[in-house]
Amino acid sequence: MPPPHQYLAYYLYLKYGFKADAVAHLGTHGTHEWLPGKEAGLNRDDYPEALIMDVPNIYPYIVDDVGEGLQAKRRGQAVVVDHMTPPFDKASLNPELREVKNAISKLHDQRSKSPMATKILFDDLRLKIDSLGILKDLSLDSITIHNLELVDDYIREIEEKQTPFGLHTFGVSPTDRYIESTADAIMSMKTDLLADEATLFREEVLMNLKKSGGEELNSFINGLNGKYIRAGTGNDPIRNPSSLPTGKNFFAFDPRLIPSRATYDFGEKLAEELIVKYKSDNQGEYPSKVTINLWTVECIRNEGTMEAQALNLLGVRPIYNSSDQVVDLELIPKEELKRPRVDVVFTPSGLYRDIFPELMALLDKAVSLARTAQEEDNFVRQHILESEDKLKQMGVASDSLAHRIASVRLFTSPSGSYGTGISGTVEASGTWDNEEDVAEIYFNRMGYLYGQGFWGTKVEDEYTDLPKDFSKNVFKNTLSGTKVALHSRSSNLYALLDNDDMFEYLGAAGMAIRTLDGKSPTVMLTNLIDPKAPMQESLEKFLGRELKTRYLNPKWIDEMINEGYAGARFINKMIFNLWGWEATMPEAVSDNDWNQVCETYIEDKYALNIKERFKASGNLFAYQSMLSRMLETVRKGNWKADDKTVNTMLLQFNETIKEVGLACNMNVCNNEPLIDYISNKIAEMPSLTEDEKSRYESELQKLRQQGAEEGKGNDLENGQSPWMKSAVKNINLQMSK
Repeated sequence: MPPPHQYLAYYLYLKYGFKADAVAHLGTHGTHEWLPGKEAGLNRDDYPEALIMDVPNIYPYIVDDVGEGLQAKRRGQAVVVDHMTPPFDKASLNPELREVKNAISKLHDQRSKSPMATKILFDDLRLKIDSLGILKDLSLDSITIHNLELVDDYIREIEEKQTPFGLHTFGVSPTDRYIESTADAIMSMKTDLLADEATLFREEVLMNLKKSGGEELNSFINGLNGKYIRAGTGNDPIRNPSSLPTGKNFFAFDPRLIPSRATYDFGEKLAEELIVKYKSDNQGEYPSKVTINLWTVECIRNEGTMEAQALNLLGVRPIYNSSDQVVDLELIPKEELKRPRVDVVFTPSGLYRDIFPELMALLDKAVSLARTAQEEDNFVRQHILESEDKLKQMGVASDSLAHRIASVRLFTSPSGSYGTGISGTVEASGTWDNEEDVAEIYFNRMGYLYGQGFWGTKVEDEYTDLPKDFSKNVFKNTLSGTKVALHSRSSNLYALLDNDDMFEYLGAAGMAIRTLDGKSPTVMLTNLIDPKAPMQESLEKFLGRELKTRYLNPKWIDEMINEGYAGARFINKMIFNLWGWEATMPEAVSDNDWNQVCETYIEDKYALNIKERFKASGNLFAYQSMLSRMLETVRKGNWKADDKTVNTMLLQFNETIKEVGLACNMNVCNNEPLIDYISNKIAEMPSLTEDEKSRYESELQKLRQQGAEEGKGNDLENGQSPWMKSAVKNINLQMSK
């Protein structure tokens, strides 16, 4: 959407009022580079260019997010100063998991000694494992003596997992302890080095980690002094140690080299693993259609592994020139492929469309090539022919146009816009009751055609005889029948609950398919975090492991709360992102997950003094926001919490209101159903006095009024400061020019 006048006024004020010599955008990421306008080659008619003008834009950016950083450079005219990720260390185990690990070891000792003692130990162990949600993570129906080894391996995996702790402070290298543990994390990937080589390499890594903080600050000052900022590659430092020391103006790579020969071989193995895993779980049935989310940040981290996997699923491989650039594609002969060609639908991000149009064209060409193979079990050809018939019924008179539209397999937001719209919709949970309403947002936002001669097209705009919502219905038809929804994770830093992007794309795709077909597809992640040990994992396992290594781990929680205001904010965001997965893929989040979150953060079972430390950081509102989101999850029926748990949350909510008042956030303001729910629950609570109930109701009433007032909108001409009025006047002048 176009930015409001206040937004425009501020940038124009910086240029014409404040007369800034430079601007710094701090944090990953801002909004300026995502404003409406062309994808690349912007001019003064595009919002980002019109607002930054000729003011130098210096942009500190996390080294692990090259993809989105490129957007700041291409559309925001930024020079990047990359900075470190948080430091890494092994996750270790929370007390409950440590107890299970020890119990398994004890059980093995007892098996040969005492059958009776073994049975008692096993029955106790089974209850503990069930209470921790491990069955869901491993897709097990029950625990037996024979599958305990799977549980033991999983716990060891959690214990050894390299996990970020706390946050990075720009310009400050990690402490000595964390420099050592981060170097260990990097060395864990370098298993092919000889002893002497490993020693030298580790010394270099330690030196670069120590230098990074100073280099960041020096580069920032150099930028302000108009000096050169050195260039270099970015990426997750554990995967790519050459991204250290930080303080660079990072870059990516030539997309014509994607996928490389080695990466294609890698993708081929992963494609076969996906097919074998799906067949094993579905009585030998092939995954006839797979929907793949594609992101720039992931492509840069894993060097096109997902694209390679998609090409192989389609039964197509690259042709290379002498410089190892991909110059064409060829069909893999059926006798070599030895399986059906799998239909692949792509839902790339808007950023992927901008940064990698060459790869968009390559994938489109791969679909065109796969459909030419006249084989009885070619799912690509089969589905395209079925779609052609449907399109003719929808009003497409021309055979050639029906063939083109039916062959489109790339769908995303319109050119010059970004995101699926799902995050904001999920956040405003008081405005909808049915997931079909949320899915419709996704279809509206992502239903633009790319490939087969289209680029961000609504076909009904070009062919006006076609019905309204034609393109959206094409997208629905193409998405329907998806057996597997797939995304990748290649970062040691970012997982599924660190931000809203993952549920906004992968979760939303699963939800959209469920509303079309009546059931969710198999949702999987290609886990590329360790490039030497890639694997296909279920959403449930990936999410469950993340909860256990980070968010239910007192070591991680303690470090994050030590970050003060920002740490409290991060934890609050995690609770919202867990709700995002609950709203889009409820199968992946259990009542047990929510119970453990409540026990950890609200009941404070590890005695971390969480609430008081949030308060000391000046961000008790983050704690209150967590409570309101959890109460909303109960209200909407997604979490079947017992009365004791609900009352505990209500009492804590009441305490925060006493101390800091009631925050007006997206989940509370304009959420009349939640306010009514809380109000009714409070009236039933015997532990509150009538005075407390009255004060509570008074605060809730203020929110009702505040929400109503905000709903009326704001008058741009009233209540503005003198410089704002002047700036608005200047806007009109600038826009008229």
